[in-house]
Amino acid sequence: MILKRILKIFILILSACGLIWFLIPVHWTVLNIGNETGILLCVLVFLTALFSGKIGAACKKSKPFRIVCRVILAVFLICVCWAIFLTGLMVYGSAGIKPQPGATVVVLGSKVNGKQPSADLRVRIEAASAYLKANPQAKCIVSGGKGAGELVTEASVMQAALLKDGIEPSRIFLEDTSKTTKENLRNSLAIIEKNGMSRNLAIVTDDYHQYRAGRIAESLGVSHGPVNAVTPWYILSACYMRELLALTNFLLLP
Repeated sequence: MILKRILKIFILILSACGLIWFLIPVHWTVLNIGNETGILLCVLVFLTALFSGKIGAACKKSKPFRIVCRVILAVFLICVCWAIFLTGLMVYGSAGIKPQPGATVVVLGSKVNGKQPSADLRVRIEAASAYLKANPQAKCIVSGGKGAGELVTEASVMQAALLKDGIEPSRIFLEDTSKTTKENLRNSLAIIEKNGMSRNLAIVTDDYHQYRAGRIAESLGVSHGPVNAVTPWYILSACYMRELLALTNFLLLP
């Protein structure tokens, strides 16, 4: 009984902390399928732990209900293991072999708030700028169209920020029609072919996004290396959970 109480308290505390973690991005106006899913899961786990006694009593009285609860628990544990596996892939992707000298820099877009870069896009711009300054011969493609709530294209915002940071205009190429990561890379390759640039890519994106971006690049027949942008801590939960869902879709429903 004591162990059960300790486990119940632990799960209650853990799910409450998870709920707070997924709610934090909302303060910075970030609410997407990632933290929405996280919030829902944490609430369900919290309520399950809170009413575990009544659920256990119901399981003893009803065999069908007990079977349903066991199936739900098994599915939940499988999902936890799957999330751990995907997290390992994300870490692996971000720790890949660094870009080769002369690689073409491709900066993948992220949300623009009106005309201003989101926190996620801002760190990608900063990572791209630092890499371009360290590699003065490298050319860059900023890739991203205009989505919902965006008054301008993501590519134009990235271009303006890089110019302001001192990157020469001749080094920056715009790809401003894409809506997805695959379109980012495919459309960027068209620009690369047209301008005789290197097909070896230095992909600039958040570390959690590098594995999926790299796999897509490989499917398009190009070599690549990661240039990681560090996701701001206060939106990490939303970004991480959204990538778990996107990576699941990418691997299971190609």
